[in-house]
Amino acid sequence: MSLYTFTQNTRRSTIIEFRREETRAHTMEPIQSEPRIYADDPFRARFGYQLPRGLREEARGMEWRTFTNAYAPIGNLRISSLESETRRGGMFYYSATMIANQQGQRTTTETQIAATGPVSACTNLLADAGRRVEILEFHQFEIFEATVTFIYTCNNVSRTWAMGFGGNAEQSAAAALSSAAHLLYG
Repeated sequence: MSLYTFTQNTRRSTIIEFRREETRAHTMEPIQSEPRIYADDPFRARFGYQLPRGLREEARGMEWRTFTNAYAPIGNLRISSLESETRRGGMFYYSATMIANQQGQRTTTETQIAATGPVSACTNLLADAGRRVEILEFHQFEIFEATVTFIYTCNNVSRTWAMGFGGNAEQSAAAALSSAAHLLYG
């Protein structure tokens, strides 16, 4: 069997070549397909971890920016830094920086407190500032080099979820409690 056909005394191949008319510009960026969207969980879409169930139900369909504005606002009173020293009997001595923004004035206060852990220290510091926060649920995840804390909190009037990021577990809990205090008291 021959690969060539004879037509008018010329040889021609029966193999058909397909050539692309236009060449694609080669870039170093990958071809982007559909964006990864998880309409039910904005945290999972960004970091791959699911939100706690109650918060996931509240945050269904939110974009990341809307989610962070809703659950991790920068309040007018926050705990900026939290450092600890170990004491006897399971106690720790905490040094914290409280930052208050009121009517355009920023006030920074260094405070110290003895407590059994960072969450206890932060709740006591916020209560001393007139913002009592009670934790109903506590969830903490390590993501990359940071820690994120989700808490479901209440006071005598309302309940809310809050989120806080930090370089370690203590800073993350302090950020989450500061966000919760702002969401509960404004």
